[in-house]
Amino acid sequence: MKSQNLALVAGLTAVLASCSLSSGTPPERAGEVLIEEVIGEQVGFVFDDAACTAPADGEVGTPFSCTAMTEAGETVTFEGVIDPDDSIFVAPSNIIVASEMSAVETEAADVLGEEIGVVIAPSDVQCPDESTVLVDDRLRCEISDAASGNRYEMFLTVADFELRKGFSQRSYEVGKPLN
Repeated sequence: MKSQNLALVAGLTAVLASCSLSSGTPPERAGEVLIEEVIGEQVGFVFDDAACTAPADGEVGTPFSCTAMTEAGETVTFEGVIDPDDSIFVAPSNIIVASEMSAVETEAADVLGEEIGVVIAPSDVQCPDESTVLVDDRLRCEISDAASGNRYEMFLTVADFELRKGFSQRSYEVGKPLN
């Protein structure tokens, strides 16, 4: 398994959201509304039961966390922070968005190709077409051996989500044959 210290940011930037707080609206309540009304639409999910913890204080830079459920019953986690000008910033911390899948495919081909010493075309890696909630910090894709035609499971494992930056740790591994 090859580990990379790169940030998966491009697509995540599109799903980072902020909103201004109405006078008297606690940050945690604003986060819940932001998740259900804005972020869900941005990532292609309908979120229910969003719940945010109250920040320790109302100071700029104070972090807080949230969770919400998808219609399929998946739990999505979010990180938030109080920003200046009475606003908050919230982002999902366990989703790879659809627009980021081609970057995952390209990076997987580069990393795994370098590891085994062959050129792997990004088109030989197939990840989901839709935004995907990570299970145990993993995304399941498939990779094909162009020479033999054999297909294998391939997993992206992520760690160290940083708000406004993305996942700072990613690794790729090839799993069991599929055919």
